Formats: sequence, C-alpha cells, structure tokens
Amino acid sequence: MEAQLQRFIQQNRPDAESVRIEDFQLLAGGYSQETYSADAIVESGGSTETLPLIIRRDPPPDQDILPTDRRLEFQITQRVGEQTDIPVATPYLLDEKGESLDRPAMVIERLRGSADLTPLFAPGNEDELEAVATDFCERIAELHATSLDSLDPEGDFRDARRVGIDASSWESYMTTSMEFFVESYKQIAFDPLPVFFDMYASLPNRLPKPVPLSMCHGDYQPSNFLYEDGRITGVIDWEAAHVGDPREDIGWLYQLSRITGFDLAGSVKADGGFLQHYTKLSGIPVTEEDVGFFQVFSSAALAAPILDAVRRGLDGEAKNFLSTYMLQPLVSAQPGYCMILGYPEAEE
Repeated sequence: MEAQLQRFIQQNRPDAESVRIEDFQLLAGGYSQETYSADAIVESGGSTETLPLIIRRDPPPDQDILPTDRRLEFQITQRVGEQTDIPVATPYLLDEKGESLDRPAMVIERLRGSADLTPLFAPGNEDELEAVATDFCERIAELHATSLDSLDPEGDFRDARRVGIDASSWESYMTTSMEFFVESYKQIAFDPLPVFFDMYASLPNRLPKPVPLSMCHGDYQPSNFLYEDGRITGVIDWEAAHVGDPREDIGWLYQLSRITGFDLAGSVKADGGFLQHYTKLSGIPVTEEDVGFFQVFSSAALAAPILDAVRRGLDGEAKNFLSTYMLQPLVSAQPGYCMILGYPEAEE
C-alpha cells in the first residue's frame, strides 16, 4: 500500500514536484479499521514539507467487525475541527470508494501526544492527571453542546450505521435503538452471554428523563485521546460518531474506565466532580442512575455488531478472530452489568 499512498497524495497535490513516503508502518489498535502511520515528504517550489500521517482503511469485507463509513468519519472529524475548539486531526484526503487504496480509506494528520495513560496515573502525577481528566470532561461537554445544525446539516449521522434508527425525536431514537438491540441479538442463534438479553430487555423499563439529542463521539473512553503537558492534544477515532443521547458517551466512559482501571471521571474535582462539571458546562443534567442506564445502553450498541461478527465466524462467513478478542471486555464486564440490573447477591 505504500506505493499506492504515494501516488494518491501525488495525484491530489498537483503543485508537488515529488512525494516520498517514509516510515510506513501498520499500527496496533484501531481495532475495527486497518490503521497505518507514515511520513509524506513533499517537494514543491524548492521547499520541503513533511506531513505526519495516519491512514485508516476498511478491512476486507469478511473481516469487518464494526462496519462504519470512512466518508462519515472524515466528515465529522472535519466539522468538529471547524465548528469547535476540540483538538482533532486535520483530514487531508478521502478515498471514499477505495479506487486508489484498494478499499475505502482516509488520510489524516498524525497528532502529537501520548496515548499511554500509565505514567499519568503513576503516584506523584495527581495534578497532571486532574488537569487532563478535567480537559477530557470539558471536550465532551463542548461536543454535546454544539448545534447539530452545524455538525450534521444533512442528517447523515441520524442513522449512521444504517440499521433503521429514527432520530427524529428522543423517544423514537430510544425506541428504535432498543428494538435494534433485541432484533440483532435474536439473529446470533446462540446464547453465550445470557445476561446480554436481560440487559436489552430491561432497558425500556428503566428509561431516564429525555434530553435533547446531540452529536455523540460513540467511543469516548481512555484509549481515544492523546495528551501532553497536562492538556488533551487530540480526540481521535470518530468512526462511531452518531446523533444520539449525549449520556451514551458518559456511560461508555464510565464503563471503559471500570474495565481498564483508568478512572478519568473520578479524577475530576471541579464543581464537585465529573458529572457536576459536565452538567454545568453542557447544560445537560446527568445522574448516577443515568450513568448506570447508559453503561448498559452503550454496551448493547457495541455488543450487537460484535456478537454478529462472532456468529459469522462460527458459521464460516468470516475469518477474523478479532471479534473474540473484542468480546473479552464485554465478558469481563458482566458482574458490573449484574449489579446495574439488580441481580441478587451481585457484588463488586
């Protein structure tokens, strides 16, 4: 793909006398997409420009676990960068149909900063941890407070996965989402995780109070940001962005913080803590009960395609074992789900 990338950039930089690709490598992570890093050395008008790049490309169809749209990911990254102060990568090029890079792909800026949270949570770094966690809280509050008219004027993100979600109102969004969770579960034809159906079935009976729908990141958690010197330098991986209940992002953050052990929310002290600080900035009230509900709701949204990928693997339709790897955090989270659902004798 290195030579294809060089030609793709050259075709889209008619001013360039030459383009050279260096340090091209496949990155670990970015689980649902193939993710590469490279430097593009562009010679133009007697000057040299080095572009640090990230390339995100669809996997082969029989290895696709979380089907998402590179055009939408490119578009939301661009609009968030234009309409908010949230630090995101500059989108450079989109190969929407895979005509240049074999499969749909996008080329974006490689941001500076670290994704390793281990040093941040080490003893003695409490001040930096609080600063980064507070910044993380403020970024998601800003996203949720940003007008949908500016981020999704065409309505493309109201059913970003094209599964029949109706986001014309909060009530219809919640109803069609929960119907999708149940119907997707019925298609798997096996029952390795009985608690999941209980999760889905419990949701309609525990609905929180409605709030205005907003743009959701869709995977707002400790693995999807970069930081440096006590500040967020980039919010990354916007592939799951969609119009939904903003509390989905909060529930998923709490869920992944629990699984990873990196408690970002618990590190925020402003206004009495994460939920209070978020509510003050966004104007969206969030209770502890809301967090529990949306831990289940957001997990159900992720579980649906993962369980389908496992089913396809068992049926011989898919070849990628990554779905089993991605299933692991959902399995390990089951005791927490049992507590949220109120199972007898469910304990930490």
